[in-house]
Amino acid sequence: RYFKGGQFRESVSAIGKVAVVTGANTGIGLETAKELNLRGAKVYMLCRTEERARDAQEKMEKEGCDKSRLIYVHCDLASKASVRKCAETMLKRESQIDILINNAGLWMNGYEKTGDGHEMTWQSNHLGPFLLTE
Repeated sequence: RYFKGGQFRESVSAIGKVAVVTGANTGIGLETAKELNLRGAKVYMLCRTEERARDAQEKMEKEGCDKSRLIYVHCDLASKASVRKCAETMLKRESQIDILINNAGLWMNGYEKTGDGHEMTWQSNHLGPFLLTE
């Protein structure tokens, strides 16, 4: 049923909720951020690139989102320092986070190490989100 175009149609309110979505500038992350915003949540868009996040905000605004509740915060999950700085920023801005969507991910065809010395895919898809959640 769901693979044939089914959709979640229940109207669940997110008014007053604070949501954090990693990788919110494209794909599933963008659609998740948009839906949460349309349902009333303040959505923190954790993205690596400010320009792409701003483009996504403009796109979502054109689709009915409240841009004042779409907030970009820089977060590169391939950098522990970036994740820690992002977490500090979030803790300063909000006393509570109601929804965390660890959506961002990448796939590397070759072997590449991060500045922290870990394999890029492992750090971006596992260690970074774990540190952010912690």
